[in-house]
Amino acid sequence: MNSIKKLHICKNLTELEGKTAIPDVSDKKIPMLLETARKIIDVAEKKYNEGDQEAAYICYMRYFNLLNSIHKKPDYQQYKSQIRLTLGDNHVNKLTMDRLEDITKSLEERYTHLEMNGNLASTIEGTQTLTQLNLPSRSRSVSPIKNGKLLRAVTCRQLYEFMQVQSVLVMDCRPSEDYRESNLNYSLSFNVPAEIIRAGMSAGKLQDQLGQESKKLWSARSVKERVVLMDWNSSSTELKEDSPIGILLDILQLWDPDAVYRSPIGILDGGYEYFVMMYPTCCTNPTIVGPQSNSTIIEYGLVEDIEYPSVNDIQLKDDIIAQNQSNSSLSNHITLTSNRPAVDRSSKLAAVKLYNEKQQVITDIAKEQEILLEKAKENDQQYEQIAEQFNDIYNKKEFTNADQQIVYKLMQAESAAEDYKNENQRLKAELDLYKRREEEEKANPPLELAKDVEKIAAKIEERERVDEQLTKERLQLAEKLAVATKNKRRPLYNDLRPHGEDTDLEKNNENIKKLSFKPSPPQFDRSIKPQHYISNNYAEERVRDFSPVSGKVSRGLTGLKNLGNTCYMNSIIQCLSNTPQLAEYCLTDRYKKYVSRTNKTKGQIVDEVAALIKMLWTGNYKCVASRDLKYVIGQYQRMFRGLEQQDSHEFLTILMDWLHSDLQTLTPEHLREPMTASDKAWLEFTKAKESLILHLFYGQIKSIVKCAECGNESATYECFSNLSLELPENTCNLTECLDMYFSGERIFGWNCPSCEHKRDALHVTTKHAIKKLNIAKLPSVLVIHLKRFYADTDSPNPSYKKKLNYLRFPLENLDMSQYITISEKKRSTPKQYRLYAVSNHYGFMESGHYTAFCKSDALDHWYKFDDQMVTPLDSSKVVSSAAYILFYTRLPPLRTLG
Repeated sequence: MNSIKKLHICKNLTELEGKTAIPDVSDKKIPMLLETARKIIDVAEKKYNEGDQEAAYICYMRYFNLLNSIHKKPDYQQYKSQIRLTLGDNHVNKLTMDRLEDITKSLEERYTHLEMNGNLASTIEGTQTLTQLNLPSRSRSVSPIKNGKLLRAVTCRQLYEFMQVQSVLVMDCRPSEDYRESNLNYSLSFNVPAEIIRAGMSAGKLQDQLGQESKKLWSARSVKERVVLMDWNSSSTELKEDSPIGILLDILQLWDPDAVYRSPIGILDGGYEYFVMMYPTCCTNPTIVGPQSNSTIIEYGLVEDIEYPSVNDIQLKDDIIAQNQSNSSLSNHITLTSNRPAVDRSSKLAAVKLYNEKQQVITDIAKEQEILLEKAKENDQQYEQIAEQFNDIYNKKEFTNADQQIVYKLMQAESAAEDYKNENQRLKAELDLYKRREEEEKANPPLELAKDVEKIAAKIEERERVDEQLTKERLQLAEKLAVATKNKRRPLYNDLRPHGEDTDLEKNNENIKKLSFKPSPPQFDRSIKPQHYISNNYAEERVRDFSPVSGKVSRGLTGLKNLGNTCYMNSIIQCLSNTPQLAEYCLTDRYKKYVSRTNKTKGQIVDEVAALIKMLWTGNYKCVASRDLKYVIGQYQRMFRGLEQQDSHEFLTILMDWLHSDLQTLTPEHLREPMTASDKAWLEFTKAKESLILHLFYGQIKSIVKCAECGNESATYECFSNLSLELPENTCNLTECLDMYFSGERIFGWNCPSCEHKRDALHVTTKHAIKKLNIAKLPSVLVIHLKRFYADTDSPNPSYKKKLNYLRFPLENLDMSQYITISEKKRSTPKQYRLYAVSNHYGFMESGHYTAFCKSDALDHWYKFDDQMVTPLDSSKVVSSAAYILFYTRLPPLRTLG
């Protein structure tokens, strides 16, 4: 037990109080303040445990001062749940305050004695302990209390952070066989086997049954700052007292007299099953599958999960389409709904309430309109300036890099103008619906409210006239833009460097030879590759040319040069670079332990992606070039060799397969028995070899075919790295697209193996089957592709065209629970996702430009990645009609990347 340290900071409590002030945080966001508060409280506990009362007092006081500032924030209410999760509830803070009061009393006595005696240190310091000073025991730290036991819920993210600084001792009380097959890749973790934990045991008896190495770690339980218990899937809120982890907690808290713990014993929320899903690189075998209870096996069966007992339980796509056609697609955004309860107009109170409701509706529309008009006007001005610049360069024979940037800006301004036009139409639809309902109710609104409605309507009409005129101008300019992008090309030398950078002609000529390909031999002809690319030490021997432009930036905010229509690749790479778990895997070189050199690409793709991500995260360059990655990719896929524009979705899909193949070296050692059909299909897809890419990006679809006559249901399974969703004709929500994708479809010409009736078009009413999709395995990172490009076969000259739909998608809390199978619902893993990246496409099929919008977890802010240019982005601009690929994650942020 640590003794009390000498007074070394101040001479009295008033002087010490002066050191507890915090700076002005009025301009700081709550998430950043929460992270600061968490760090302060950790330091406070550390100083307290070291016996440094003065330093602990300062930290605890600063913590409460900061907490008070957070409570005064205007957006405090929307962050309440996050505050509770990060810092604990009121009860936790009360315990912290009790500790602070005890420290304050002790310091008052010590300062008084110091003043009277001049040297109280010789009589107290080094002799009295925390217990002798009547301070709370270390085992009474900040913790909730359940059934008389002190508990502390530890999230997977917190455990990960504790592991990074080795401040936690982890007791894994899963069965020894499970522990051997997969455990934490952490030196201070050991197994207390579930099979040896018995109720009524003392800590000493339990220690006697441990192995020699485990005994050494067991003895450190009162030395480490924290002790965390873990099993497969328990949590502090659902802890069964008769379970091994519940019994172990009881032993440590009540029957362990030889140990005084520095902080309350923690319980890992979600257990190892949750941790291995979130941090697979920190586990020895991330392919482990948790045990399945017998009740689940009996209830749902293991041969096939019957998802729909009745065919009538399946919502059909035809019904959804019919419903969408009969209802306005904007109805989801109307505040006044058709099923509002009837109002008793004889009641004055009810009439006042009705007026207030209507006034709120009009107020909300007016506020939205004000913001919209301001943004639209700003975009109009930018568009006019860019249009003038474009007209100046239109007649040039060749476009320089700077000229091409003007073309790209023009495309983006046009896209934004179309979005604002759609938003104005949405407001008009809301107002029209409001007016119709007023007419139906034969209401006579107050004069003030009627004037507000007229004012909004007048502004909508005025903006419509502006949009109409601007649309005509944009169409004329669009024709010139199409001609320009088709017939004019930038000089290749400029493609190989950012605008304004000095050109090394000889060096660029060499790069031109690399990037310009003549008809080449077959794909596997080794003669087309330099010799050093074949070496097993490829990653170490390869000398790369990033052509970096020096300049200090925040880590992860380095741009990528456009090498000649490579914006499609730049957009995807930036989205992957901002996938924290993948970035960390590359930055720490952990991936190198799992590279396969025997597959088709010999690990070269992941080596180049990792090398490029490292450059993007140094913080030393404004932009770099991806020549080496592009060159290596071109060796394995001819379409990416030249300088033609390519599809970012196609590039992403192929890249994901390559990265998975390059890292497909993990062998799943534990397979659930008996295996489900889903497990068998997954094993067949992986060929018993898995990878981090598989664990992050790949999920599994269950395709169900159900006979409409006999109800027989059969299922097949297919893995996916992204979902491709159809877009309807009008403005819509992402959930509408998901509903369509996962709805049922009538199919014909299918032979039912049960009733042996062929389902064909002759018996549409009953003699048919229904096909339905569900997600059997949710991926950690959900990638959604919006099918904007389609083949127009009705025109005289069939070609691909683009849908410019404005799709609304959530930045937070995308709930996938209604689209998953019964067995997936039984898993304890999260079903909600947050958006962290978007790949955008501007323009049309023949000519376009890609950018990326990415949220930096390290900086907690959105940024726009437009080739070599990286700029801050307001979150309100993330949703646009340019959105092409959406990246959602259910994993917690990794702030350590910053």
